[in-house]
Amino acid sequence: MNSISNLQSESPINVDIEPVETTLKVRLAGRPDASVAPGGGEIQMQATAHAMSSIGVSTEVSDSGNDSLCGVDCLHLFGSLPSHLPLALAAKAQNIPVVLSTVAWFELASYWQSQESRRGRLSACSKFLIRSAFPRFPSWRRRLYHTVDRLIPNSNAEAQQLVRYFEVRPDRISVVPNGANRRFGQVNPESFVQSYGLHGFVLSAGRIEPRKNQLGLIRALQETDVPIVILGDVVPGHEAYEAACRREGGPNVTFIGRVDHFDPLLESAYAACGCLALTSWFETPGLAALEAGMSGVPLILPDCGSTREYFGEDAQYVRPNNLCGIRRAVSTALLQRRNSRLATRIGQAFSWEKVARITKGVYEEVLNFRGTVNT
Repeated sequence: MNSISNLQSESPINVDIEPVETTLKVRLAGRPDASVAPGGGEIQMQATAHAMSSIGVSTEVSDSGNDSLCGVDCLHLFGSLPSHLPLALAAKAQNIPVVLSTVAWFELASYWQSQESRRGRLSACSKFLIRSAFPRFPSWRRRLYHTVDRLIPNSNAEAQQLVRYFEVRPDRISVVPNGANRRFGQVNPESFVQSYGLHGFVLSAGRIEPRKNQLGLIRALQETDVPIVILGDVVPGHEAYEAACRREGGPNVTFIGRVDHFDPLLESAYAACGCLALTSWFETPGLAALEAGMSGVPLILPDCGSTREYFGEDAQYVRPNNLCGIRRAVSTALLQRRNSRLATRIGQAFSWEKVARITKGVYEEVLNFRGTVNT
């Protein structure tokens, strides 16, 4: 049995796929509202498209999802979204194979914490409990997972959830890890330090929303003088949560907003920080963790999701609601040096170039099975 980078494995899913060198044309599609608050799924899609260009795959990124599929060999969807179901059905009607990067995690605690209202929490948790007890219970998500030709989770743990909660056959799943650009291995803090006058701070990178738990990090460090940098924009609909973060943050918390993924200021922020703290309710495993780890930044990550599968002993793990545990982890991390072993391993195992080749192998498998390669 195989796993991501030969780390922990209890999964029956095979990830060793040898790509065949042919020219393919693939349409990539993500969230229709991605421009409002882009997240990890959108970065994953953009990075995949960029890396594919060097290995014989022609990619087109769809903004609306309504573009014609004429001449397309394969449709690659990013994210488990209701809007993807009609796209998948339309592609199937044209005999065009569909693969789906699921970007999903199913856990009761994360469902409870991802909603701000009690009504929303009860609704989300009730649906999860029904799904746990009755995997065949109909839903748009189950139909989407059974419509596409291949599901591409980012970890073995995520793959196992697809089997457990939706009865997806293991042979319809190919684990493809998330990746990071090699440029994040270039440690140069000067740009960020000159722009903001900060160095050795705790960095929290991600969209501001309850699931990311920035408020928990802020509360955990309120009685300290440790500076925190919050890097990200608020998710629409969670403005009250952002206001609470700002209200409780105080002078030691700096809100910078979203930095474009291809802006050199982003890698400079990783280089300038003392540690990265993702105290989310889950990560799959979190692009920020891979990017920061590329330069050996000490990592504090949630103990739920697929983080351990990627980082093993090269990170500290915390429960998002354990404020004392978060505070202890930060104190420890800020005393640590950069982890060169972690940086080397991520650079070798999780580069976007390697991810692209594995992904192309999935395209080839699906296309060869369907016999629909355009010539």
